[in-house]
Amino acid sequence: MMIFAHRGYSLKYPENTLTAFKKAFEIGADGIELDVRLSKDGKIYVFHDKDMLRIFGVDKKGRELLFEEIESFRYRGERVPSLEEVLDIIPTGKWVIVEIKEFDAGEIAVQLVIEKGLKDRAIFSSFNHNLIKELKYHHPNLNFAFLLDERYREVDPKALVDYILKTHPHSVHIPKDAFDIIPDLARRFVHTMKENCIDVFLWNANDLGFVKKNAQLFDALIIDDVEKFVSWKRGVRA
Repeated sequence: MMIFAHRGYSLKYPENTLTAFKKAFEIGADGIELDVRLSKDGKIYVFHDKDMLRIFGVDKKGRELLFEEIESFRYRGERVPSLEEVLDIIPTGKWVIVEIKEFDAGEIAVQLVIEKGLKDRAIFSSFNHNLIKELKYHHPNLNFAFLLDERYREVDPKALVDYILKTHPHSVHIPKDAFDIIPDLARRFVHTMKENCIDVFLWNANDLGFVKKNAQLFDALIIDDVEKFVSWKRGVRA
């Protein structure tokens, strides 16, 4: 089972920053998960939110700002990095999940990962399944993932499974909340994926007790508390 640090070691360090990513690797994460968006001048940067309000207290959207303006902001001494900067610090053998937050950031992110020689250790994910289907069509040999959350409860389960199986992504990333809200359906869904050789990643997977009891269901975890889960994984292997 692989351990991915959600926005880096976000429990202890500012999320989606170079420090958070470096610390995750130092502690022993197998990879990092990050979010990408586009600035006004077309620079792909690593940030979760549409606007700067939650992190920096600035009520402006990233699409309204030049990248040099975005990277001038500071939170606990940290700034917003470009995707290129993050890709440059990924150690040999480590992985990255690139969550694409905006449709027009998709192809740019893919091309940058290819240029950096990381295509075999990168997974591109998104809640926008049409984007993932389009990118996979153009790049069939790369790793793509469908992200799921509560909005997909409104989708017919059979239709959801059918188009996932037809697209056959590298993985499907399912929230831990699904096992609290619709446990039987979530488990059936996971078994169907695994029967069809599609990996299942659990995100928001910070409940170690749940993970211990259900480890056989998942190929990877996307977590905040890197140290706790890496220590558990090492203990299991010992």
